[in-house]
Amino acid sequence: MRKNAIRTSDSSLLKTSLGRSMALFIVLTSLFVVAINAWSLWNGWQQTMSERKDDARNLSISLARQAEDAFLQVDITLADAVRQLRQRGNAYAATPEFLRQLKEQQSKLPQLHGLFVYDTEGHWIASSGNFIPTNASNADRDYFQWHLHHNDTSLLISRVIRSRSTGDLVIPVSVRLNDEKGNFAGVALATVRVDYFRQHYGYYALGAKDTLGLILADASALYIRPFPDNVIGRVLSSSPLFKTELKAASSGNAIWRSSLDGVQRVFGYARLERYPLIVTAGYDLATIRDAWMKSNLVNVLLNLLLLIAIAGMGIVVFRQVGTNVRNQVELTFVRDELTSINHTLQSLALVDGLTGLANRRQFDALLDQALMKSQKTGDPLALVMVDIDYFKRYNDTYGHVAGDECLQDVAKALKSCVQYHGDVVARYGGEEFAIILPNTDFAEAKIVAEQAVGAVRERGIAHESTELASGLVTVSAGYFALLSHGNAAEAEQLKREADQALYMAKRSGRDRAYGQG
Repeated sequence: MRKNAIRTSDSSLLKTSLGRSMALFIVLTSLFVVAINAWSLWNGWQQTMSERKDDARNLSISLARQAEDAFLQVDITLADAVRQLRQRGNAYAATPEFLRQLKEQQSKLPQLHGLFVYDTEGHWIASSGNFIPTNASNADRDYFQWHLHHNDTSLLISRVIRSRSTGDLVIPVSVRLNDEKGNFAGVALATVRVDYFRQHYGYYALGAKDTLGLILADASALYIRPFPDNVIGRVLSSSPLFKTELKAASSGNAIWRSSLDGVQRVFGYARLERYPLIVTAGYDLATIRDAWMKSNLVNVLLNLLLLIAIAGMGIVVFRQVGTNVRNQVELTFVRDELTSINHTLQSLALVDGLTGLANRRQFDALLDQALMKSQKTGDPLALVMVDIDYFKRYNDTYGHVAGDECLQDVAKALKSCVQYHGDVVARYGGEEFAIILPNTDFAEAKIVAEQAVGAVRERGIAHESTELASGLVTVSAGYFALLSHGNAAEAEQLKREADQALYMAKRSGRDRAYGQG
């Protein structure tokens, strides 16, 4: 009987304008919450993918520069050895002094496995090693045969081979030797250790399925982490890297399925400018997705609970409208709760989520309030603009996670510099902060600005990519003060003058404060 009564009451309520409006409101609110959360999740995923693509591309470019430097050093060393050999006269004869110099040159480069000179038959003329094998010949090596049949004296980087003298995996770097008439006179060879790149790539903290690769332009693998050595030398011409990506740009990022293990990854790639080499960096897409899902699981559950709560409260309110006065009291209570939640959300909307400081929206509102107070009281108002020096380089060097931690540390340092009620530290945007100082003149603003610069420096945050001698994270600050007369353009004037002072601080050397006025 009671359930039937409730159904009858609900049915009667739906026939009224109020009941229909309430039912429509519940449905639209639920759909709105679902839509907002779906958009938020989609936008978060797109941002995550964008960041990982940028990370992959930046890492590949960084590794490409390292590889280019390594091979350039070998190139210069090999050219110098050939020049010294030619200066010693006929037939590329090697002297004890020349052999000693070869060993000395090899010892200077950690990536260099050895330096060798072969005659027209592939026999060893000289070696930076401790011995020369008797009657040994390297005429069967691919690089030797290439130089024998190509009258080209430019540098050749070949596929990985196993050294006959030590058994190590090495990358041959060779040049053709010609006699005075331009005829083939032998080959000069430098071998680069594969273990050099194995060790260097091993320094990077990556996931179990993330990859770093060094590949010849002919698509043969020189070394790919973390795959075993049997992958070395495999031709990867079927990979989208060679089919499409490198044809479009010499560097970039894309998602494709690896031809080695079938794993889909976010790849960054970069072709070396000087040598026929390509460097790749790949992040496992499944790992990225799992990490993203774990980081958003709590938010999804909370929003699901919120959706259930909204729907539940709507149904309760819907049923209570057609009852008695007690239900009206309960409806008021629910309304008050919703108002409290709304106020909480409004407060959260005024705070920067990363640093806990006032965000740009709150900053603008507080600056207007401070100008109104300055006009009423006749007290001056100062503004200090602060910017982190070389912060983009910090992000490129240490990564975005470390960059966020750096922003948090700088925020704490700036908060420690304000002592009086009404002073506000806000995150103005990116790596820029602002400090509102009511009842503060130009001289007092200078003191606060210099304290802010010193407080960040005293944090001692290492910054190896800065151009400043301290090697630390530093900030530059610009300040300006005025007395409000109620002019609507004073807020913009205050920000413009303080920002111009900040520009002068950076222009005059950074890690300092500058006053405009």
